[in-house]
Amino acid sequence: MFTAVVRITGAGRLEDFRERLRWLMVRDVDAEEYSEHHGEGVLEYRFEPKLGIPFPAFVEASANFPELRVEAQWVQSRDEDVIHGRAVIEAGKLVEREIEKKASGKDV
Repeated sequence: MFTAVVRITGAGRLEDFRERLRWLMVRDVDAEEYSEHHGEGVLEYRFEPKLGIPFPAFVEASANFPELRVEAQWVQSRDEDVIHGRAVIEAGKLVEREIEKKASGKDV
């Protein structure tokens, strides 16, 4: 199982980012289903991807809105392994990345 949440925050044009991302996702032939859960000052996208998080669309949209922060968090389970990941994109660039793998309930 693979689940991911991508949040966009910052003092910027969130609605314009949302529209740009939608435009990019519609044109991505590999784009998968997602749901939107937005609140005051934050855009949130939830995925259960089979192919992975659509990072290219988020990176491209981020480059157009450098004042916003894109943060993705995910959990992927395979057999007894669980992988937790986190990535932050700002101005179209990866600025933070963390991946932690646990096997059988133990850190590896």
